[in-house]
Amino acid sequence: YTSVLQPVEDGGQGFLVFLRNSLGVSLGTVVLTLLVSLPGAYAVSRLEFFGRRQIGGVFLGVYFFPAILLAIPLFSFYSQIGLRGSLVGLMIVYVAQTAAVSIYTLRNYFDTIPASLEEAAAVDGCTRLQAMRLISLPLALPAIVSNALFIFMIAWNEFLFALLFLIEDRDRWTVSLGLSQLSGSIEVPTTVLMAGSVILTLPIILLFFASERLLVGGLT
Repeated sequence: YTSVLQPVEDGGQGFLVFLRNSLGVSLGTVVLTLLVSLPGAYAVSRLEFFGRRQIGGVFLGVYFFPAILLAIPLFSFYSQIGLRGSLVGLMIVYVAQTAAVSIYTLRNYFDTIPASLEEAAAVDGCTRLQAMRLISLPLALPAIVSNALFIFMIAWNEFLFALLFLIEDRDRWTVSLGLSQLSGSIEVPTTVLMAGSVILTLPIILLFFASERLLVGGLT
């Protein structure tokens, strides 16, 4: 573990830098995705508009496209606009990947919350936004937490786009990219590789146990 966490200049693998990068990207992805998907899911669930019934299937269909189809176009596009090698650019890709399925799942949960509760709030003088903030969001907290953990795991474990965009700058590597470099080196002992694997997995386990009650409620 000491070898994995020590900086490269001290003879280690520099995983503390990778952990910091992954944590920033993953938390940023969670926040941005929820900011997009919560009002989007609420609108699809509560508002009447043309194509409302079909839009859920469209969102889910977007998630079915394999990431490899986007790899070359995104690599070329990011190279032209100067975002290749940027953690912000990587986060934008993750948000685009997770927003559609997050809207789909949150919409299904909002559908289970009785609209009569919001109607009662409207009678008491709440606007639509106030009813959403004071009534629907607190009741949807289990779904929000389970979605946040799902999004965090996707961003934390993602490898393909991290490899495409960050491989040239070690200081911006994520933990999945750093672990792949350990497994591909004959100079790294197996014990160091296993320590890196545990370090990569540990944050997900801790988050799961911290949010287990809400996570189970959201999945149910």
